Amino acid sequence: MTQDAFDAIVVGSGATGGIAAKELTERGLKVLVLEAGGPLPEEKFELAAKAQFAAIGSWARIKAGLSGQHKQALTSFYSPEKAFLFVNDNEHPYESPEDFYLWLRGKQVGGRFLAWGRVALRMSDYTFKFKSHEGAGFDWPIGYADLAPWYERVERFLGIVGNDDGIDYCPSGAYVRPAGLSQAEQKFKAAVEGRFSDAKVMAWRYVRKEATPADAQRHRTTTPLQAAAATGNLTLRAHSPVERVNTDARTGRATGVTYIDKATGQRHEVRANVVMLCASTIESIRLLLNSKAERHPHGLGNSSGLVGRYFMDQMLTLGFGTAPGFKGGELVDGTSPADNHGGIYVPRFRQLKKPGELGYAGGFNLQGIVGRPMLPAHLDSVFGLTGHGEILPHVDNRVQLAARRDRLGVPIPSVSVRLRDNDLKLLRDQVQVQKEVMKAAGLQADFLISPLGISSDGPFMPSAKWYERLMFRLAYKRSVAVGGAIHECGGARMGDDPKTSVLNAHNQVWDAPNVFVTDSSCFVTNGTCGPTLTTMALTARACGYIASEYGHSPALSA
Repeated sequence: MTQDAFDAIVVGSGATGGIAAKELTERGLKVLVLEAGGPLPEEKFELAAKAQFAAIGSWARIKAGLSGQHKQALTSFYSPEKAFLFVNDNEHPYESPEDFYLWLRGKQVGGRFLAWGRVALRMSDYTFKFKSHEGAGFDWPIGYADLAPWYERVERFLGIVGNDDGIDYCPSGAYVRPAGLSQAEQKFKAAVEGRFSDAKVMAWRYVRKEATPADAQRHRTTTPLQAAAATGNLTLRAHSPVERVNTDARTGRATGVTYIDKATGQRHEVRANVVMLCASTIESIRLLLNSKAERHPHGLGNSSGLVGRYFMDQMLTLGFGTAPGFKGGELVDGTSPADNHGGIYVPRFRQLKKPGELGYAGGFNLQGIVGRPMLPAHLDSVFGLTGHGEILPHVDNRVQLAARRDRLGVPIPSVSVRLRDNDLKLLRDQVQVQKEVMKAAGLQADFLISPLGISSDGPFMPSAKWYERLMFRLAYKRSVAVGGAIHECGGARMGDDPKTSVLNAHNQVWDAPNVFVTDSSCFVTNGTCGPTLTTMALTARACGYIASEYGHSPALSA
C-alpha cells in the first residue's frame, strides 16, 4: 500500500467528475481524479464521425455480441465505429436477476460525457417538488431557485445553443446563440401543437459543437478536465478503479480511498480531506455498499438502509421511419448552420394542469429529429422520435452487491427494477400519444417499439432484409428495456432526514459529512428530461459549499 495526500479526491472523470475537478481546482484545492478507464485517441472519434448512418445494423450488433459487447450493442445508436465508447460486458459484468436491465456504459477518461447526446435541459419544480404537485413520490430537499444560478454557471461554461421558449415547466437558461428547426421539424411543430393544445414543440437546447482544441487532439479531453488541468492543481490517474472509501474508525469520516492499478492489480491508498463520488449512478452505489467499516457495517452512508433503494430510470419508446417530402437539412431559419446538431423536444405536457386526471402520476417527454441531413440526397429523409417516461421511486427497485466478483475481486452490482402499476399506465399513454404525434405530423413509421410491444403504420421495416426484420423482432425488447434511456438515477437520494435519505441538501453523506455524492444517484425523483445538466449543476453547487467549508475561498457566486 502506498499513500499520498490531496485536498480532495474525485472518483470518476465524466460529466460530474469533470465539473468537480474544474470547480475545486479553480478554487485552489489540490485535486486527484481517479478514473477506471484510459484516454481515448482522437482518431477514433474522427472515424465515428465519418461513419455511414445505419438504422438497424443487425450484423454489426451480432459481431459485437460475439466479441463481448452483447449488452452494449443493444443501444439504438450503436455502430462498429462507436464500439470504443462502450465497455466489454464480459470484462465488466453485472446482474439483473428479475426483469432484464440494460446498463449502457463506458469507462474512459471523460466518461460518458464523451458519448452524451449533449441535450442540456433544466429541471423545474414539477420535478423538485414532485410530491407537492403530484401527490405521490417524494419532494427534493431543494427547489429550482436553489439550483438556478448553478445551472447558469454550468451553461455559460459549456456554451449552450438554445432559445427562451417561455415554458415554465421547462425553464430557459443562458444561451450563446439560437437553435433552429428544419423545415420538416417546423411542420412537425405546427401539426403537434394543433393536435394537442397543451403541447409545446421547441428546438433542442444543446452543448455547441466546436473544434477540438489543438492540445487535446492526440487524446480527447473534455473541456471541464482541460479547465482543471490549466490551474496546475489537478492530478489525473487513469486505469485506476476505486475499490472503497476508507473511513476513520473513531469518527466515521472519510480518510481517502483505495484504488487498484489495473496493470499490476496492486492496491493503493490515497488520503484526502474530502471525497466526491462522481462515478455514475450504479458505480457510486456499488462503491458506497462496498465501503464497509466498523462505523459503517452495512456500507458507507447506509445507516438508514436506503443505499441502493429507490433506484429509477426512464421508460424508453422509440419510433423510426421516413419524413415524406423532405430530403433533409432544410434549416430555413439558418440559426446554426455550422453545427447542425439540433432537433425537436416536446416537454412533458400531459396532466400538468390537472395531476392524476389520466389515472397515473408523472409524465413523459418526446424528443428526436425530423429531416436532418443523415442520408444520401437521393433517399427520403428519416425521423427518429423517442419518449422518456418517469418511473416512480419504489423502495424495492434497488441496486445491491452480488456474490459474484469481477476480475479485480470487487463485488459486481445486482440491479432489480420492475415496472409497477403506475409505470405501466404511464407507458401505455406514452405509446398512444407518440403514435398520434407521428400520425398528426404525417410521418411514415417503420416501427414504434416499447416494453409493451411493436407496431408500424404500414409494412414493417420495408427497406430491411427479411432476416434483419426477424432479428429485430427477436431482440428489440431488450433495446427498450429499462436502462435503454441511459438515464439511471436514485439509490443514494437527498433528503431532510438521515432516517429517510442518504444525503443532505448539499449532497453530503449524513454518516460521513466529508463525502459528497453528486452524480445521478442523488436524485429523489427522475423527471422526464435527461439528468446530465442537473447533475453538473448539483456538482458545481456542492463544490462551492466544499470550498466555503474547507476554507480556501468563499463559495463563488454563480
